[in-house]
Amino acid sequence: MNVESVRIPELSAAGTTMAPSFRHAYGDSPEQFVEVYGDPATASATVVFVHGGYFRPRTDLSHARPLARELAESGVLVASVEYRRLGGQPLLLDDVTAAIESVCAELPRWGVSERARDNLIVSGHSAGGCLVLAWASHLPDEGPRIRLRPLAPVTDLLREVEGSLGDGAVLDYMGVRPDDDLEAYLRHDPRSRAALIPARVDVHSIHGDADATVNVEFSRVFPAARTELPGANHADVIDPDSPFFPQVRNLLLG
Repeated sequence: MNVESVRIPELSAAGTTMAPSFRHAYGDSPEQFVEVYGDPATASATVVFVHGGYFRPRTDLSHARPLARELAESGVLVASVEYRRLGGQPLLLDDVTAAIESVCAELPRWGVSERARDNLIVSGHSAGGCLVLAWASHLPDEGPRIRLRPLAPVTDLLREVEGSLGDGAVLDYMGVRPDDDLEAYLRHDPRSRAALIPARVDVHSIHGDADATVNVEFSRVFPAARTELPGANHADVIDPDSPFFPQVRNLLLG
C-alpha cells in the first residue's frame, strides 16, 4: 500500500476528534451540510472547500477537517462541504452548487465582513476539484471575482472511463458510458467545459508530480494556470503535516 493511500485514512481518524465552529444545513438530506471553521467576525477571506474521495460513497469530509482547521487558524473562514455520496450523478454537482450558493447567501448573517465575502476562494481536492471546476463552468459571465484553486483535480471524466482509472470510480459515479449518455458527461466534465468558465474566475491548479492517484498529466493538459509540487503525492496537498503544505496554503490564500 502506498503512502498516500494510507495517509487519507489517518487524516480521517484525526478528523473525528475535531469539531467545527458550527454546522449549516443547505438541504433536507442528512448529508447536505457544511462545517464552518474560524471566526466569522475576524475572517480576512472565505474559503469554500469540497472534499474528494474519487466519487466513492465511503469517503466523507472527515479527512478534510485537519485542512479546514489549519486554514482557519490562518485567519480565514472555511466552509467545508459535505454532499450526498450515494446515488451518483447528478447529485454531487447539484449539492456542491447548492452548498456554495447557500454559504454565500448566509455570510452576511454569520457576521462576515464585506471584505471577507468579496475575497472568496473555492477549492476542492481530487473529485472535489472536479466538482468545483464543473461548478465554475456553469456560472454566468457577470458576477464577483472568484479564486478557484483545485487540488490534484480529476479533470477529464471521459479519459478516466476510457482508461478504467480509479478502479472504475468515474463510471460507477456517472452510471453510464459516454456513448450512452454524452449529455451527462458534457454537464460534468471539466475538460469539455473549460472554455465555459467565465473570465472572472481565476483558476489555478495545484498538483504534486508524484501523485499516484490522479496523474499530474491531467492538470498539465488542462487549460489553466498550475503549480506543480515536485515530490508531492495525492495526500500531501491536503495534509497540514506535509512539508508541502505551507506552499499549498500560500497558493490558496495568497
